[in-house]
Amino acid sequence: MEINLFVISNNPVALAGLEAIFDQDDEVTVIGRAVDGSDGIRCLEHTESEPHVIIIGEPSSKRTVSEDVHRITSRYRNDKSRPKVIVVSQNDDDDAIFAALRGGVNGYLAHIGSSEELLYALQIVAKGGAAFSPTIAVRLSQYFTAMQLLREPTEFSDLTGRELEILTLLADGMGNQQIARRLYLAEKTVRNYVSRIFAKLEVHDRTTAAVLARDAGLGGPGGLAGPGGPDGPGAPAEVLVPQSG
Repeated sequence: MEINLFVISNNPVALAGLEAIFDQDDEVTVIGRAVDGSDGIRCLEHTESEPHVIIIGEPSSKRTVSEDVHRITSRYRNDKSRPKVIVVSQNDDDDAIFAALRGGVNGYLAHIGSSEELLYALQIVAKGGAAFSPTIAVRLSQYFTAMQLLREPTEFSDLTGRELEILTLLADGMGNQQIARRLYLAEKTVRNYVSRIFAKLEVHDRTTAAVLARDAGLGGPGGLAGPGGPDGPGAPAEVLVPQSG
């Protein structure tokens, strides 16, 4: 499958390394490059060919990922199909990964062992699949399995997906400011959610709410706080990119 590729990276070393890998595959054509999402949108307006996949290479922060993906999805909002997006980054902490997923990426690759891994993932995503590094795919699978199990408790049946997500973070001991940062919400919005959670659970303080949540299995050490919305989180298709060696 021939793939038109656009690369976004403000890291010149990462950009050069990515282009060197893509040059190895005759079916991949790099139609443009940019230092960030804003510059990328301007460049995409003037490309003769539309990209099938956009790579965001070594983003400087999770906010950079969110902003770049938002610009891309906004640019193609009215199109029948938009380019697929893959993040390639050494940063594989939970916040960065879920920030990318909330933005709508189709793949997240960290600690790539070979050029073949990246090219394989590129083909998978271009064909409509999703690609995640093995360790990331395992963590996502564990998170979505846990969230599916947590949808059933009757004591939480009145909570929306977002409220359940916030209750889980509350059970992990997070304060409103921490939850706001994790979910990219205003702190006032989080306070409003917490108040509604208290009312629905008929409790009057965070400690009681946290105890109820933890008794039901929410929260816990090393737990992932993942993407969600009014209707709750949904698991992306997972493809494990094989490790080399």
